[in-house]
Amino acid sequence: MPKLFARILCCFLIVTLYGCKESYKTEQFYAMGTFVSVTVPEKNSDIIVNTRSRITSLEAAVKEDTEKFNKNPRYKPRLAISELISRGKAYELITDGRFSIYSATVSKLYGFPEGAYRVPDQSEIDTALDNISRGTNVSLDLGAYAKGWIVDEAIAEIKASGVKTAMVNAGGDLYALGKRPDRDWRIAIQDPKNNRDYISIVNLENMAVATSGDYERFFKAQDGRTIFHIFDATTGQNPEYYHSVSVIASTAEEADGLSTAFFLINPAEVRAKCKKLKTPVLLYTVNGSIMKLCGWEKFEKK
Repeated sequence: MPKLFARILCCFLIVTLYGCKESYKTEQFYAMGTFVSVTVPEKNSDIIVNTRSRITSLEAAVKEDTEKFNKNPRYKPRLAISELISRGKAYELITDGRFSIYSATVSKLYGFPEGAYRVPDQSEIDTALDNISRGTNVSLDLGAYAKGWIVDEAIAEIKASGVKTAMVNAGGDLYALGKRPDRDWRIAIQDPKNNRDYISIVNLENMAVATSGDYERFFKAQDGRTIFHIFDATTGQNPEYYHSVSVIASTAEEADGLSTAFFLINPAEVRAKCKKLKTPVLLYTVNGSIMKLCGWEKFEKK
């Protein structure tokens, strides 16, 4: 949708490149419902073609298997997608079931992802929640972390070619490979309430970062509420803690999944979980507070 595309172009997660000792090439294209950019040294720019092909083929595999499963729950996805599905259990456990790979069972009632948007009756929501709890008549959606997984696979493609420094950014799900000899990989986390400002700038090397927010995909209900695309699978409602949650992790899949999982739990729970998982977190709460947890400051620009 145009509003989403505009926000991604401004981007709640912006890569800042500085210095000019070594030439790098960035190619941008549309995939996974967002704009994807691949940045590699100019001398290795030929790898972008294979990287783009890898991204689009994995996107197609996730989409195909998801659609087939939703039409026939007995369908057996290919091994890679089956393993991806199984990893959703970890995020579910972190949130005591508030995260679910079947949350689309609820979100589609509201019209996500494409509309028409509406607020469903409570009876519809209750039926969807009951279906999720029983695992029947559910809709599978791996969007909470599949994009991060595809970014990781793209980075693996780049590494296999011998390239030691690169970046893949899929609409904010980002992995920074290696360390540029002439500059840092610097990532600016945009203020979700002001797209001209940032709430943090971090330096990354062989690390990933992802952000989940209430400003990406949303609509205004007749009662004035803003309804966005992240739903608690135990209540059928939007969580009410944050405007954005950013996570730094060793893989883009983990950063992607945890940013959504943490969005569903309160700050005290996030603090306890990120301490255990050793994952730095940046919270922008609904009351305007910025909370830097579990070592986030160590990655910030000095």
